Formats: sequence, C-alpha cells, structure tokens
Amino acid sequence: MDFKDINQKIILQTGLFGLFMGIFTVLGWSQYSQVFIWLFIGGLTSIYLYKNLTNQILLHCIIIGLSWGFDCSLVQVLFFKTFHINNPYFVNELININSSSPRLVLISIGIITGLISGFSIYFPIYILKKIKN
Repeated sequence: MDFKDINQKIILQTGLFGLFMGIFTVLGWSQYSQVFIWLFIGGLTSIYLYKNLTNQILLHCIIIGLSWGFDCSLVQVLFFKTFHINNPYFVNELININSSSPRLVLISIGIITGLISGFSIYFPIYILKKIKN
C-alpha cells in the first residue's frame, strides 16, 4: 500500500457527510429516516468515486467509511445530552447494554458501522468495474 496515491481532496469532500449526519442525529432530525439518508449518501459517494478514482479505490472507501462512522459518533458523544434528549429510545437501548460508558459504546459502534459502510461503498464500484471490463 502506498499512501501517497491517496486523493485527500476526495476523502475530505465525501468524509464530511459523517459530520453532517452526526449533527442531524444529535438534533433528532433523522430518527426515522437515517437508514435512507445513509443509503442515499452511500449511493452518491459510490457514483462519485467510480467517476473520479482509478486506483486505490478500496482504501479510499474504507477511509471514507471510517471517517463517516467516527465523525458521526464523535459529534454524538460531544453533544451527548442533546443527543439523549432528541433520541431517547436509542440512548435508553444504548444504556441498557452492559457497559460502563455509553459514549465508548457509541464510538465503537461508529467505527464498526464505518468499516461496514466503507465496504458497502466499494461493493457497487467493484461490480461496475467488473461489468465494464
């Protein structure tokens, strides 16, 4: 792996979606539509990466996915009281997990879902590249 081939501009542009989703979830704006918003963002990101990247696509996707998960979780942790007020059901379920720190669980869930998101972004690009060749 050669990290000098990483397109930092694309990672920054697409990685900001995690920050926006963190703000949306803290404010409670995406309680019932979060999955659909993530699917839409993932689809747009896949198309954008497919058109603008030629190499190291998997690495870009994983970095972007981890950025999404970590950024979203970080915003939720930093504004945990507001997050708890606007998302009481989710936070109560989070607190019921046998853990001493729901904030640590939030960060862990964010990193795991970010990794899954990275592979989910890569999958359509991989299929399209195989069909094209």
